[in-house]
Amino acid sequence: MNKIQAIVALSLAAAIWGGVYVVSRVVMPYIPPVPLVEIRLALTLLALLPFYRRPSVRANLSDYGLALVSGTLGFGLSLVAQFYGTFWSSAHIGALVTTTSPAFIALLALPVLGERLKAGQIVAIVLALAGAVVVMAPGGGGGATPRGVLMLVVAAVTWAVYTVFNRRIARRQGLWFVSFTTTLFAFLMLLPASGGVLQLPWGHFGAGLYLGVAYIGFVSTALAMYLWNYGFTQMPAANASLFLFVQPVVGTLLGVLLLGERISMWLWPGALLIVAGVWIALRGGGVGRTAEPAADGAEF
Repeated sequence: MNKIQAIVALSLAAAIWGGVYVVSRVVMPYIPPVPLVEIRLALTLLALLPFYRRPSVRANLSDYGLALVSGTLGFGLSLVAQFYGTFWSSAHIGALVTTTSPAFIALLALPVLGERLKAGQIVAIVLALAGAVVVMAPGGGGGATPRGVLMLVVAAVTWAVYTVFNRRIARRQGLWFVSFTTTLFAFLMLLPASGGVLQLPWGHFGAGLYLGVAYIGFVSTALAMYLWNYGFTQMPAANASLFLFVQPVVGTLLGVLLLGERISMWLWPGALLIVAGVWIALRGGGVGRTAEPAADGAEF
């Protein structure tokens, strides 16, 4: 049952994040990346606070140290890099480059979590990454800049740090501790650079912009982050990370439906490759270790 819940949670999280690229294209012309990330984190803290539960195991200095690294480097920096990368590049390139995270997650899983990468997992990652390239590459290179691509690579690497470190912390402290403390550390890190939030012309923004900000803060961060962290406590990291490849497919479809972008014929074979990669992983092709259950607070 936990495996089914994990599949649903990871799929929903990736699908929600697929919508961020579309929503951010509407919001970022009015709100710069750093203030937007700080707003996103503030709304996430507001959403998580009523549900925060103190873990049954008292947090030690190591737990807070890992949460500090995960929150500042893996969460705060990752979100800023993602927004700047998308701003300096394009939505298609943004979705493509950030889906390289599973490769970095798989590499980090051995030294941080002790999960060995086996042949079946490598095949699954290669298939899913190939599917992402097929989906996003045709017609998706326009507007890319070297600094934009570089920032997106930074976002992919730091997101891998966030995901793997959070799973290690969740083994002792549970998801609420992980989700809340990492968000708080990220918020505090960016606070000195976020004075522009108060200078934004909030009174002149329309309802659509407020809805976009609410989606980015409450749905794509608070809800999706919790779903993602939950899914990662229920299966090996290399397998769970493959669900990130749902993101470019959903992002492309939403771009067609909401922004009028033209759909490419390459979407369907690319989606099939992604599904094949996830299917191989879920069938147990080279699973390194069984995921350990998270600590108190890890259940819905």
